[in-house]
Amino acid sequence: MDVLIDGLVLGLGFAAGPREGLLLTIALTVEVLFLGLSVTTELRPTLGSSARTVLAVAGLAMLLPLGALLGAPAAGLPLAWRTGLFAFALVALLYLVTEELLVEAHEGPEAPWVTAMFFVGFLLLLLLEETTG
Repeated sequence: MDVLIDGLVLGLGFAAGPREGLLLTIALTVEVLFLGLSVTTELRPTLGSSARTVLAVAGLAMLLPLGALLGAPAAGLPLAWRTGLFAFALVALLYLVTEELLVEAHEGPEAPWVTAMFFVGFLLLLLLEETTG
């Protein structure tokens, strides 16, 4: 479900504008890469074969463009509807961060390099935004 919502947010991002869509594409590419690696690692022992694992991950990956296709028509909606959809997308991303990622991040011991990488990633996204705009 997370990947489908990410795709929807991506489609809404392109509905907002090409710059917003590009930034979301870059950020979601990194997220989906690590998600795919994590899912592959977890599913391989359960599914038994590499072919089944690849098919399962490919099926999950197809949810991203499906969500983007569902979100793209928002560009033709009236401003009030687009604003509501953008608010939904923002809440979906905030929910993911606060309910899933932050909780999982504190399950194990914290290392200073992990915190540093968070800030490095944040600064890189800020630089990317400044250079594209």
